Amino acid sequence: MPISRAAALTLASAFAAAPFVSLPTPALAQQTPAAQQTPAAQPPPAAQRGPAREIIHVTGDLYRARNGNWYAIFLVTPEGIILGDPINTDFAQWLRAELDRRFEVPVRYVVYSHSHFDHAAGGRAFADTALFVAHENMARNMDGRYPQMPGDMIDRNRNGRFDLEDIMIPTEARPGVCGFSRGFFTMFDTDGDGQVTPQELQADIVPPDIVYSGRMRIELGGKVVELVHPGLNHADDATVMLFPAERVLFATEFLADALVVDNIHSLPSACGPFDGSPLAEWIKSYRTVEALDFDVLAPGHGALFKKSDVTDTRRYFEDLAAAVSAGMAAGTPLEELKENVLLDEYQDWANYERLRRNNVEAAYENLMLYR
Repeated sequence: MPISRAAALTLASAFAAAPFVSLPTPALAQQTPAAQQTPAAQPPPAAQRGPAREIIHVTGDLYRARNGNWYAIFLVTPEGIILGDPINTDFAQWLRAELDRRFEVPVRYVVYSHSHFDHAAGGRAFADTALFVAHENMARNMDGRYPQMPGDMIDRNRNGRFDLEDIMIPTEARPGVCGFSRGFFTMFDTDGDGQVTPQELQADIVPPDIVYSGRMRIELGGKVVELVHPGLNHADDATVMLFPAERVLFATEFLADALVVDNIHSLPSACGPFDGSPLAEWIKSYRTVEALDFDVLAPGHGALFKKSDVTDTRRYFEDLAAAVSAGMAAGTPLEELKENVLLDEYQDWANYERLRRNNVEAAYENLMLYR
């Protein structure tokens, strides 16, 4: 019999209490024989295709799965697959078919990098064989209250729902960077009442079966994945996945946001006061990652990068915070700071001209909140 979600949740507090814990191997639901599985559909004409999708070998039995500029990661073992992020329903269904066809072992664990819908949706494609694992704050973000959100999508009128006019404030102020489109809002507003409840937003996200606090270890088929909560940053429930034998780290957003493609040296989106997490916590998150033993960074957006790139990003945040803090201490108004805090060392970084002023403003608002 498969492990029930209720049974799994009774184990969570014990798992969370230990510095590192090993998870049990979930029993499998009855599987459809490979010979009876429906083959993947033929691709539609180019004009009808969605995001580019492919499976990319990283090293050994570790792979990335691409959905446009969104990436999942998975480790194949003789006893099943450990997957990081389902991304969305269409992609997860595609990925399930690809994994069944190529590897012929089921997904046993789905690990969430964080709870935001553009990385966490779609897990039902694996729910017949997998347990879902996340940092404990994801349970809070899925308990029906307004969740922690990126992109300055805050509950401005404190009604516990997403209102179109509130979502459009960051979307129209910084299109393509903050908020989300009117089309997304309409898609999530399934009852058509002009508001999106947290339940509507998260309808395609499977709640975690097992949660942890600081660190957790998954062992499966002789392979190991270590889960680490780095601290507060783009999300308050982030998990980074360390693959020790492969010397690879998977992390999303706070190390490389959706604007990053080939160059991780890019100014961050800086929506609102840096997504509501203190700059000191962002910096702590980078230092936590720097302390881990790996060589290759496989982010949720963009290409593969180096561990030293994490240090570069941390130094950017430190320099930004120091420059803005010094200006505030001197009584410099925000508009002057936006003109005069030039961060010259980072002029060759991607999005410098586009986002420098926004970064200064976001840092100012953040330091006003958390000084």
